[in-house]
Amino acid sequence: MFPPEIKVETGDEQLLQKVVQCLQEHIADPQLSVEFLSRQVAMSRSSLYAKILEITGETPVEYIRSFKLDRAAALLEKTDLSIAEVAYQTGFSAPNYFARTFKARFNLLPSEYAAQKRSERKS
Repeated sequence: MFPPEIKVETGDEQLLQKVVQCLQEHIADPQLSVEFLSRQVAMSRSSLYAKILEITGETPVEYIRSFKLDRAAALLEKTDLSIAEVAYQTGFSAPNYFARTFKARFNLLPSEYAAQKRSERKS
């Protein structure tokens, strides 16, 4: 009989898990920033910048925005919340800014994305 497999996480995986956990806990906070994140994971802003860029290929600001937009897409797909409600729940303080950044990432306005995904869900 073999001993149970031991999962060893690299430092990068542990850091990314901390970052994701922090983002999940504070996603609705429009004040969520790289500075806040660096304090939460006990790293300097510049060290965090370098590590996040190395791990994800995105700057911390881009990573936070991508995380929020991915969560927004999931909310639009799985709930019947309004665009403004989704924007606020994902930490965007202005629905029009949310709509612009959403369109830049998904090539659809949030309303178009929601309509498309909700019609797929019903069929």
